[in-house]
Amino acid sequence: MHATKLALTIAAGLTLSACAGLQNAPPDAIASLPVVTFPAKPASEDFVYKLPGGQAIPALVIIDGSALASGAEQTLAVTLPADLYLYKQWASDDGVHWHQANEMIDVALRLSLPSDANPGPGEIHLTVNRKTDN
Repeated sequence: MHATKLALTIAAGLTLSACAGLQNAPPDAIASLPVVTFPAKPASEDFVYKLPGGQAIPALVIIDGSALASGAEQTLAVTLPADLYLYKQWASDDGVHWHQANEMIDVALRLSLPSDANPGPGEIHLTVNRKTDN
């Protein structure tokens, strides 16, 4: 359950990190933190989380709400092409050079419901792209 919440937290954190401002990452403070590699659970509150490339990362998709008679949940697996280090609103490829997460990764969510214009199944499309100017 922790791992599935993590995947959703990552997506939300990357989306919301634009609100964090243009602060510089405190590299000395981050360098002194323990690195916890997914799917291990952290022993402390403050840590850098390493998502290893090539390893399946579960992502729980939940559809619910008062407009629905029944909801749905499904766990999907996604894989990163390379390691990704995360700390609060910061992200790094190597655990040394840190950037605002939204400067490294772009997240977009698109939702379409069945309608007269789209009579097929509804679609939830989450797109996660690497930005190449880092």
